[in-house]
Amino acid sequence: MIHIVTDTTAYLPTSLREAWSIHTVPLKVNMGTDLADQNEDSIPLDAFYQHLERVETAPTTSQPAPGEFMRLYERLTRDGDEVLSIHISEALSGTVRVAQMAAQEIAPDRITVLNSRATTCVLALMVHGAIKVLARGGTRNEAAAAVGYMIDNFAGVFLVENLDYLQKGGRINGAAKLLGNMLHLRPVLYLNEGKIDALTVARTRRRGLQQLLAEAQKRVGNAPVYATVTHIQCADEAQLFAEQVRQELQCVDFFMHETGPVIGSHVGPGFIGLGACPVAG
Repeated sequence: MIHIVTDTTAYLPTSLREAWSIHTVPLKVNMGTDLADQNEDSIPLDAFYQHLERVETAPTTSQPAPGEFMRLYERLTRDGDEVLSIHISEALSGTVRVAQMAAQEIAPDRITVLNSRATTCVLALMVHGAIKVLARGGTRNEAAAAVGYMIDNFAGVFLVENLDYLQKGGRINGAAKLLGNMLHLRPVLYLNEGKIDALTVARTRRRGLQQLLAEAQKRVGNAPVYATVTHIQCADEAQLFAEQVRQELQCVDFFMHETGPVIGSHVGPGFIGLGACPVAG
């Protein structure tokens, strides 16, 4: 049997995670003295974003401990089974390095660890792509090759409602936040070589969403794609955007999900992301 492991920054829909018995290793969130080192997937989203709105500095986050991966890998490979482990970009977190060390310790010949060079909706799509290969009887190496193709060809673009949370997380300074908010600028970000970089700014959300779709179309063209829309506390708007995505892109499979605290602490409510990965031939 081949098991799929990822981390909580994939924010997989519960239905997908349960249907395929996907194992998720949680990153940690430190929200202060009384709320230190909580597993990301144990934090109620409404409570977290209310807390985030009140504080001046964003919560800190950290990678899983090596023991978490070692215990999981040991249990999954105990009877000779194999593991494909796909994780948040190494440029954003040390999670991949921890997973690689654990794999070397437990069963290096039966565990493949992949650096997705992505997170949130794009990481979720890579897990989904691996599932598709395994569902039709593919091997671990074939699933890893399909994910590798997606890593080289994905589009991941994001719209942020305002600059408040980027400033709280230290991504921009207070003057830039003030000026940007005065001008009602909404950053459009993208995944670039494993990092989340600025692409452009939009004066309205409508224009920002148009830019997300245009950028995704530029990167994937007319190829059949797996696609997903993610959001933070703006489900109705995200649903409307998702309908447009499904009309404009050649979606073979599509799903929606909500982004959680590790990524959400830097971008805040109102965040919408679009991930698209070409289907490997």
